[in-house]
Formats: sequence, C-alpha cells, structure tokens
Amino acid sequence: MRSTASRSRITRRRVTGTTLAAALTASFTLGFPAAAQAALSGESSQLTRAPYLSDLTTASVVVNFGTAAQSHGTVKYGPPGNCAAQSVVSTKLGSPITVNGVTEYQNSVTVTGLNANTAYCYRVYTGGTSPVDLLGTNPSPVFTTLAAASDTAPFTFDVMGDWGDTTNSGVDDGSLNVNQANVDAQVAASGARFLLSAGDVAYQGGTATNYGDLYQTGVDVSAVFGPSYWAVPGLSIPVYSTSANHGQNATFLSMWPEASIAANGVYGMVSYPSIDGTTPGSYPTTYYAFTTGGVRFYVLDMSWGNSNVGTATGGACGSHCAIYQVDHDAHWTTSSAEYQWLSADLAAHPGGIKLAIFHFPLRSDDATEPDDQYLDATAGSTGTIEQLLKSGGVQLVFNGHAHDYQRNVAPPFGVISYVTGGGGGSASSIGGHGCESTDAYAVGWSYSHARGNACGAATPPTSDAQVYHFLRVTVNGSVISVAPTDSTGTVFDPYTYNLAPDSTPPTAPSSPSAVLSGTSNVLKWAAATDNVQLGGYDVYRDGAYLATVRPNSLTYKDTTAGGVAHTYYVVARDLAGNTTASQSATG
Repeated sequence: MRSTASRSRITRRRVTGTTLAAALTASFTLGFPAAAQAALSGESSQLTRAPYLSDLTTASVVVNFGTAAQSHGTVKYGPPGNCAAQSVVSTKLGSPITVNGVTEYQNSVTVTGLNANTAYCYRVYTGGTSPVDLLGTNPSPVFTTLAAASDTAPFTFDVMGDWGDTTNSGVDDGSLNVNQANVDAQVAASGARFLLSAGDVAYQGGTATNYGDLYQTGVDVSAVFGPSYWAVPGLSIPVYSTSANHGQNATFLSMWPEASIAANGVYGMVSYPSIDGTTPGSYPTTYYAFTTGGVRFYVLDMSWGNSNVGTATGGACGSHCAIYQVDHDAHWTTSSAEYQWLSADLAAHPGGIKLAIFHFPLRSDDATEPDDQYLDATAGSTGTIEQLLKSGGVQLVFNGHAHDYQRNVAPPFGVISYVTGGGGGSASSIGGHGCESTDAYAVGWSYSHARGNACGAATPPTSDAQVYHFLRVTVNGSVISVAPTDSTGTVFDPYTYNLAPDSTPPTAPSSPSAVLSGTSNVLKWAAATDNVQLGGYDVYRDGAYLATVRPNSLTYKDTTAGGVAHTYYVVARDLAGNTTASQSATG
C-alpha cells in the first residue's frame, strides 16, 4: 500500500476539463459514453473529494464535497446557463475526517427552494472572503430534482450494489479497478435521475480511507471517491443508500446524508441489545420510502455485520448465513420496529407501482452468498418479509450481497427479484450448488478457475468484465424496463414488465405430459397466453406446490420423483397473479 500525504508525489490519469465536458455531453445524448474510465481533472488543489449528491427530493438536494482546509462550504446554483444565480453557505464548518493518515474536511451543503422535475447546474466553493471555485476548469454539473408523486412522465434511474473496491480482476494491489471504473463511467452516461445503492459501499470496512479522495491510492484506499470511480457520476446522479454487512459504522451515514428523504423512516445509529448472543452495540439503521413519478420506492435495511453473530448458526444454510439469522431477529420479526413501519407504510399507500431495494438477497444461486431463507416466503409460511412485500403490492425487488447478476421470476407466494452485486466488488461464481428453477438468467465468474458460469437462459461469460454491471431502469407508467449493462457498455438480459392492473387470467397450459426417466419425471406442456404478460408457470405434484419456471420454459425435470409415478399439473400465472391450471398428467 502506498501512503502519501503529498499530492504532488502522486500521479493519476487525467483528461482535460474540455474533453470531459465534451464526453459527458455526447454520452448523455447517446445514452452511453464514447470511452469509459473518464476521470475528473482540472479541479482546484483545495478539492479532495469531487462534489457528489445525496438526499434528492422534489425541492432540495445535498451537495457533498471534500476540502484540504476547513471552511463554510458554499454552493452556487441556478438553471442551466446561469449556474451562479443563487448561493447557499453551510452554517457548519466542514467536518474533520482522516483519509489514510491525512486530515481533510467533509462538507455537506443542503440546497432548498428548488422546483420539482427541474434541471439545475451548480458549482462548489470554499468559504471566506476569497472563495475558491473548487471545480476549476470543469464544467458545471447538472442534476434534476425528483418529479412529483403524481407526475406521469417517463423517467430513468440506476441500481447498483457492492461497489467501491480496489480489487482488479481478483487482485487487490492498489492499482485501478478497471471494471469498476468502466461501470462508473457507464452510470455517468446513463442519463439516470438517481441511483439506488443496494449496499456494501467502500471495501473492506466502509472507513474514510476506503472511501478515499481524488489523490491518494493504495490497497483499499480511495475505492469510491478516486478520480476514475464515483468522481464523475457523483457530480450529477444523487444516491439513495442503505446499510449492508460491510461498513457497519457511523461513517456510512455521514458519507450519504439522507435526512430529508428519510424523514418518514429511520436513518441513524440505533442501539441494539444482545440478539442471538451478539454483543450489544450501536449500528447504522436505514429504512425509508419516497414516491416520485407514480412509483413508491422502499429502501430497506436487511443487514448485519459479519463479526458479531453471537450464537447464530444460520440454520440449514450454515455459518455463512448467520448474519441473515441475526438480521431477521433484529429487524424482521413481526413485532420488530422496521417490520411494523413497513407494514404501516404499505397499507397507507395502496395501489400503484411499488419497488423495493435491500442488501441481502431473496433468491441467489451464489453458493457463498445464497438465498436469505430468513426473508423468503415458502409454500405455507407466514409472517415473512417477502409475504409482507407481496401482500403490500411490491412488484419488484433489487438486492445485492452476491457479486454477480441474477434475475428471478416470482414464485406464486413471492415477488420478482434481481441480484445486482456487480458494481465493483470482486466478482463471484453462480450456480456452484445448482441453479434454482426460478433463476431466469444469471452470470458469474470464477477467478480460481478463470472462467465464467451461468444459470437459466444465460450463457457463461468469457470475461469478468461481462459480470460487472449496473441496472438501468426506465419507468413509463405501469411499464418497467430493466436494462442490465455490463462494464463494456453491453446491454444483456433486457426485460420489460407491464405491471398494469389486470383481472383476466391467462389461458391454460395445454397438452401436459409426464414421462418417468430413471429416478426423475420429465414434464412438458404447451404454452399459455395472457392478455397483458405471462409471469411464469407453477408446477404442482400430487396437489402440492413443487416449483416455478420462467414464462418461456415449457418443461420441468422433477429430480425428486424417487423413480415412482406422480400426478402433476401446471398453472399459468400472469404478472398480476391471475392463474389458470392445466389438466393433470401422471407419469
């Protein structure tokens, strides 16, 4: 690790402010950048962290930035073309932080009085009688406030999890994490209104050094605010963040202030008693909701630190699921504060489109970061968080934790979910212990075997660059389009959901058959149709639920048949939950 306080002794790749301005203008026009790894340059030497945004509302935003000297941070802002029309000066001096042994100052300035769904440009300055323009020769960044809850205009947001890591293709030597830099450049060019973070930001421990600055480099140094990472996308894309198992500390809260948007929930340090034999402690707790453009977003806390699991065993899943167990017992029993808050908020906002994001995955075929079975609904279960989400009208969930990509169809008692843990943390394998039938498409990477792996309809990737990714999500009324985009800029597994209200059931799957083959039964059927969109097929054996498969699958192999005949039927289910069953088949 290199630890150097003098910025003059550190060399970093730069592009000119003019080049960066041209690149960003072109990328927002085309949707993707002409070149990845654009780095911030041309800034004042007083700037240690490029300005980045959080806590976006219809009327306000928080502008965060780091400086070498302490002062009252200043933000000038206005409509594009008049970026200095108004000015706001922080009432507080920048807060001292220590980055790799160097004292710096974190500034957070709240800009209020903005109009909904309106673009603004801004610049950041030091305070005092001789303010310094900290952006230097860089162009003024532009952001757009949230649209009103009732607004029906289409909008786009991004989703990314498990990011801020200096590990490059499995090697953490402090050099540039090329895949992460490329993902961040793609995000910067995505045209997103905001980014939902699925947690685990700043490896390995979410410290101020892990977050870093524009100048210092090394192992686990400047993994977030390095010039080729969040420095460029953070200028224009506000982040809504949630807690995860890495970075269980107060630094997380100060890095991503969300006081206004989280006012209806909890966003702060909370004291926990001993749970499952854990040591009592105070940990960041983050859950809140907001509505924009007709969509209710739920940013939830499914997290617990790896080092404090007490006597939790993880149940049948094993010791690596012990954090799942403690998280459930801390946050998701039916009497827990977060469960009660979510239940009340879901009931208070009936109907409409509802999406949720949290860290631990409902469904994951990553052997080391598997399903969180303490959250999952199963046939006949009661009181689970997934059942609460489904009954409350949440149609789509985004998760992180596993460093790969996975799209899951919903079982009849659950919700559609994505694993999007490819933001920068070292990629992981998929399907090591098999692939679940609900896994519609998944890709991962094994560094130990130097090859990709896949589940569902995916083919194994040929490079880890195809596993690092973010999700570009577009909302157009009741239609939600998800475009996973890898670090090379390639869109893979695009999928569109029509979540419009619908009471018409699909047609029945026809011509079902079951053929005994060794110890397994192989089921086949002909496709059903739906007036809006088919969601999947549910397979029942001897009257009991057995499995769910994706809507373009017309076969299922029952490997648990035991070599004996069973009676099966298949249920076609649409995205609204309407169902029609096939005739029975015995084999």
